[in-house]
Amino acid sequence: MSSDFLTSFCHWASQEKIELSSEILHEARLSYLDTIACIEAGKNQVISTKIQTFNNQYFHHSVPASRAMQYACQAGILDYDDYESAGSSHPSAPIISAILALAPQLNLRLIDILEAWVVGYEIIIRMGEALGYGHYEKGWHATSTYGPIGCAAAVARLLKLPADQFGQALSIASSSAAGMKLQFGTETKVVHEGLAAQAGMQAAYLAQQGITSQIHFFDSRDGFKDLYGDHQSKCLNGLKETILGRAVLDYPVIRKPWPSCAYTHRIIEAAEKIHNPSLQMEDIDEVIIEIPDPWTKVVKFQIPNNEAEARFSAPYCVMMALQSGSLGPDDFSNQIYLTEERQQLTKRATVQAFKVDSQFKEMSPDYPDMVSVKLKNGSMMKESIGYVKGGLHNPMSLEDLRNKFQKCSNKSTFFDQFLSAPIEAKSSSLLDIF
Repeated sequence: MSSDFLTSFCHWASQEKIELSSEILHEARLSYLDTIACIEAGKNQVISTKIQTFNNQYFHHSVPASRAMQYACQAGILDYDDYESAGSSHPSAPIISAILALAPQLNLRLIDILEAWVVGYEIIIRMGEALGYGHYEKGWHATSTYGPIGCAAAVARLLKLPADQFGQALSIASSSAAGMKLQFGTETKVVHEGLAAQAGMQAAYLAQQGITSQIHFFDSRDGFKDLYGDHQSKCLNGLKETILGRAVLDYPVIRKPWPSCAYTHRIIEAAEKIHNPSLQMEDIDEVIIEIPDPWTKVVKFQIPNNEAEARFSAPYCVMMALQSGSLGPDDFSNQIYLTEERQQLTKRATVQAFKVDSQFKEMSPDYPDMVSVKLKNGSMMKESIGYVKGGLHNPMSLEDLRNKFQKCSNKSTFFDQFLSAPIEAKSSSLLDIF
């Protein structure tokens, strides 16, 4: 392998055939199904309508970049789309949305679109592995910084760009790396995913036209690592012994069982475990939520004022899960979070942050979340969760994913059709739902 990681990556990603195991291809199929479910679920939401109106006024739905933005925004609206622990980003929503937007005009096979996702996921994971959690902790929304580059890689694969143009596409996309966590709790957080899909697609097409850029954008002085990383960040070239194509095995996709911020998921599971039909909310004196300190910058809303804030409110998510034993899309719709009963319940929960050391990583079981429920009679119930639901050690089963798909989409037969289709099948025959 060359000593230059990006050069090696581009040669690997642009080769005619990539050797991928059946396990990796199966994971790619599941990521498509999960993302398509999220796109379908977001189709009729208010934000989706706004994006559609924007596209109709300034673009045209037949323009792939317009469709990519629309799909990616839809995928992220419910915060139901997958994420990864190396870079703390939502990888599949922007990548797959860009692929779906292009698929109709490129006469692709199923294997082509699966490989494109693998390539996009690979570069996102390796950048996240190099930069570390400090990138996200500094305030960057990683979906907005890694996302355009991952999308550019996926689209470059579909366009069959040679290695040199492939590298140009990644570098051009890095010029669109932006987006702050400050936007969490607003509609712009969703727009980040759409912009990532759009920017990555445009970067690949610009590279195809011969636009040049600095291919060594990551490790160079004043490059990506210097500007976006911290003192613990590493050079991509330090990953030169990495076996390319294994990112999904090294850092498995985390798929969401609940439509809210990932940082609420361990405490939601804890609350659901504590829930008991005989537990009366009026008997609760206090609920204490213990989470790692870095997470308080994300799940930062005590009493939510809108749907987006509700998905980033640890107290709200916990109290709703305690009350009913489950949390679903309906808990965030129709301004239900603004009812007097729910607001009063939410006020009973307190978030207590605990300090972490410099080795802290996303969703590490070494830093578990805890929910403690103190009753007025003095008794206490506690539940601690280290392994997040949907991750490697606590995964969603195939049946869990099928149920999620059926809840999100009225195209229930598509799930098994896509899952079992031969890899040489034409994608147009599989993706006509769009």
